[in-house]
This record gives sequence, C-alpha cells and structure tokens, in this order.
Amino acid sequence: MKIRYAGLAALAGSMLLCFGLPAFAQDEVSVTFTGGYTTTWGNDSGDYGAGIYSANINGSPSASGIICDDFNDEITSGETWNASAYQVSTLVSSGNLDSTLFGSSIGVQGYAEVATLVSLMFSGGTSLGGYSGITQAEISSAIWYITTPGGIGGLNSTAMNLVNYVIGLFGGSGATASQIAAATNYLNSLTNLWILTPDPKTGVGSGEAQEMWTEDLSVPEGGAAILYLLLAGFTCFGAIFRNARKQALKRIVA
Repeated sequence: MKIRYAGLAALAGSMLLCFGLPAFAQDEVSVTFTGGYTTTWGNDSGDYGAGIYSANINGSPSASGIICDDFNDEITSGETWNASAYQVSTLVSSGNLDSTLFGSSIGVQGYAEVATLVSLMFSGGTSLGGYSGITQAEISSAIWYITTPGGIGGLNSTAMNLVNYVIGLFGGSGATASQIAAATNYLNSLTNLWILTPDPKTGVGSGEAQEMWTEDLSVPEGGAAILYLLLAGFTCFGAIFRNARKQALKRIVA
C-alpha cells in the first residue's frame, strides 16, 4: 500500500508540473534601440535622452515606442538585446515581480507608481493629480527618481510633485497594507502595458541594457511558444508514463 500511495503522489506531482509549466513560461523578445527619443532631460551629471524611445521589437518597429525606467544603465543607437516580456496585468499573480529589474527593491507599490507615470506618457497626457503643463522630460525624471536608490538630483518642482503624488497613492517604501492592495489592483488592470527586462538580468548599473516599458505588445503564439509547450508536454507525460510503468511492474513482481 505504501508503494501504491507513493505512485499516486508521483503521478499527481507530474500532472501538477504539466499544468504549472505553461503558466510560468516567459515571452522572450528582441529589442533594438533605433536611436530616436522625444525629448531630453539633464542635471549636473549630463544630458540624457528621455521621453519615448524609438525601437524595433522582434525586428518590427514598435508603434508605441518604449519608455526607460532605468537611469543607471546605458544603451546606444542600434544596440540590440534580448528581454523577458512581462505583461503588467499578470506581474503579481505570476510571481514575476522579483524577476523584473526593480521588483525586489521598489516592490509592487514602486511599479504601480512607475506604471502611473508610464501610462501618462504613453497617453500624451500633460496633467495628473491637479498638476498641469507636465512635460515628458519631467515624467522621465520622476520615473528615474523612483527606481534609483536615494533618488537622483536635478528634478524640478513639477517632477518632484509627480513623485510625491504617486507615492501618496501607493505608499513608496513605507506603503501600508491597503496601499499595497491598491497597487496590486492597479497593476492587475493594466492589460495593455508590458515590461521588458534585459535577459540575462545582471543588475542595475552593471552595463546591461535598460529595462523598458511598451504598449500592446504582440507576442507570437506559435514558433518558440508552441515548441516550449510541446517539450513541456512530452516531459510531463513521459514522467507520468514512467511512473505508471514502474508501479505496474512492481505489482506484477509482488
């Protein structure tokens, strides 16, 4: 009876693995920065391309472009890199938050703050939280302030107002349980946004490409994704078959 129970447990575990693997599959994309950006921002450290960058994703021009949330790494025109693409609405439920570049440091509340500003920029909006006349340079600098430990210098009053406004919504590093819940619910609603994290992820300021955001990413449902599912399926059902065969042989011997 112990052998039979062990076999059933192994069978159940294999079935759970079969259903679990596809859920944790990641979309891998190729990103090429084609050199364009909509504005610049500068402080005492220098001038930086800001706003919405032009890019190709999987070899095709991105209609929405990409937005950088990483102040401490650099990219150059024509640079291409691989990225893990995370749909923002599934970021928390999939357990992929810590797989992003800043998830382990700014948490769900920090990404909700950044997502608020990214959404404002993609929409072309110039007002938020009672503040108007907001520029893309101010939005970019506010995003970089949130993702940089200790912040960055050189933000003007409007950019700092943006930072304080989104922290007021979601709490920053001192977020309450209700603010974290609000941040989670907000991210879950963002089905149109994707985060593109460099793969491999080697750490902020390590010389890797920058983490980016994009809108309405179209990832292929065939090709590599289907191959992945087929391989996962064969592996899973192979494990089930082997377990069943072993149990049958043991019963015959007994």
